[in-house]
Amino acid sequence: MEPVRDDSGVEAGLFKTETVMQRIVLITGCSSGIGQALAQAFIQQGDIVIATARKPATLASLQALGCEVEQLDVNDADSRCDLINSLSSRHSHVDILINNAGISAMGPLAEIPTEKLRGQFETNVIAPVLLTQQALPLLRASSSGMIINMGSVSGVLTTPFAGAYCASKAALHAISCLLYTSPSPRDLSTSR
Repeated sequence: MEPVRDDSGVEAGLFKTETVMQRIVLITGCSSGIGQALAQAFIQQGDIVIATARKPATLASLQALGCEVEQLDVNDADSRCDLINSLSSRHSHVDILINNAGISAMGPLAEIPTEKLRGQFETNVIAPVLLTQQALPLLRASSSGMIINMGSVSGVLTTPFAGAYCASKAALHAISCLLYTSPSPRDLSTSR
């Protein structure tokens, strides 16, 4: 698994600085924000991008750029399964999985309703783990499989009225560290 390097030999990371093989990139939560920007950046450099969102109509601009679009509710087991089955029918592998979908339940942690707290962790912590588990065969089929879990500075530096969000991002950070050091995702790179 060779990293992309520029002319000076410095590792370039996710975005290419020289011509390399086209990668297949799966990104969750692409209807706006960081997910949408990542999809645009990867497609502009010639990668195959599978952009997902709960409402595929929100992905029309990405589809117009050449992204493949898929419906995905990260909290729904059938939706995750349908996505992986659809990808498996079209692609032999996935090079990069970016778990970006997330929500922010705001309010004082001591007063946040249980349902809101559970929803925060279902979306920001449990869903990325479950999708990663389901995508592992496609990631392992790649010569350079990579898992990226979108973290936040809020996972390290807490902010008032965002306790549930901060806690969920701290948990995702810990999970990313465990995936990185765990022997299970052999030959995969994990980033946070």
